[in-house]
Amino acid sequence: MDSKELLEKALCCNRCGTCRGVVQDRVPDPSFATQCPSGMTFFGAHEPAGLMYLARGIAQDDLKWSEDLARVLYSCTLCGYCEDLCQRGYRHTPAVTILEELRRIIPDELKPASIKKAAGTAKVPGNQKLDVLKQFGIIDMSTGRKADTVFFADNYLIANAPKLKEIGFILQKSGKKVGCFCSEPLPPLSADILNSGSQEELERCIDKVDEKIEDYGIKKIIVYNPESLSVLKRFCMTDAEFIPITSIYADMLRRKEFRKVKLPAVTYQDPCHLGRYAKEYAAPREVIARLGLNLKEMWRSGHNSLCCGAGGGVLLNDPSLAKKYASARWYEAKATGAKMMITACPYCHANMQRSKPKGFRVVDITTLVAKAYGYTGKEAGR
Repeated sequence: MDSKELLEKALCCNRCGTCRGVVQDRVPDPSFATQCPSGMTFFGAHEPAGLMYLARGIAQDDLKWSEDLARVLYSCTLCGYCEDLCQRGYRHTPAVTILEELRRIIPDELKPASIKKAAGTAKVPGNQKLDVLKQFGIIDMSTGRKADTVFFADNYLIANAPKLKEIGFILQKSGKKVGCFCSEPLPPLSADILNSGSQEELERCIDKVDEKIEDYGIKKIIVYNPESLSVLKRFCMTDAEFIPITSIYADMLRRKEFRKVKLPAVTYQDPCHLGRYAKEYAAPREVIARLGLNLKEMWRSGHNSLCCGAGGGVLLNDPSLAKKYASARWYEAKATGAKMMITACPYCHANMQRSKPKGFRVVDITTLVAKAYGYTGKEAGR
């Protein structure tokens, strides 16, 4: 994208300020009235309209990159609320595309070291544990065997044997024929690569994923991590369908007998990349309902859900800021009367877990589904 294109996109925003707050008429608590994590914390330049001003200034060469501008840019979680809300109105400012472009063109010396390092997670680590899946009947596509449906292992999962065991167990119980590139994994990319502005690395990874999908005739790709799901859905050119794993769980609970889970009242944190980016709000709630749980929704939920504060590399770059963002979400969660938060994103889980108030639990929805089907942790793959 050149300066002219950046300016044209930035000028789509008329800085009406609507995306600062929620769209409901009645606000039960004044602290629930705003929506942008960085804007509600810092105001002004950190709000969506301020970031669009930043883009316009850079495009017109009226602003020069500096450490101050970098701090503003990297305080954004890229939750996508501003763009999602704008699309629901009469305009469409492609805020996410603009902010990703700013992260691409900012001088390398101003990029946070932790975020630059995270781009390397798109490379397969030497300690990857995907062979665990084969013990649950998952086909290793790397051996030449084929399956129409494959499981995508992202940078959070690829060396995480305990979570891979849970998922392998569930996929085995589903009765579906599922493959995975265990011996020669696909690039385990996620939104880290966009947070770092690594356009060339992104294109390299996407080309490799598209090539494998075409060569193996793959029709469906099951994705656990919402950040990987959104990147694959946005940038892959294949006709294959990318499916959030929560949709697999919902379908499985309709078809396969299970034991309901007994827990106190729960609330649910909508992951930004699963909801606003991938447009999946219903499946996790169906899973929670079918498991027999009493869901108490936070006031800002679904389309209007508040970001947990971990996204955009904020958790990596400034953990204290991510924790501060999360505190606003916990205040709202406590207002529901629930004592447990269910998540469907490893980054939501990590940030909410490290910031949770006393007496609360944070649980991955995958763990609950595995439990409903009898998973004890002592199954194959020990």
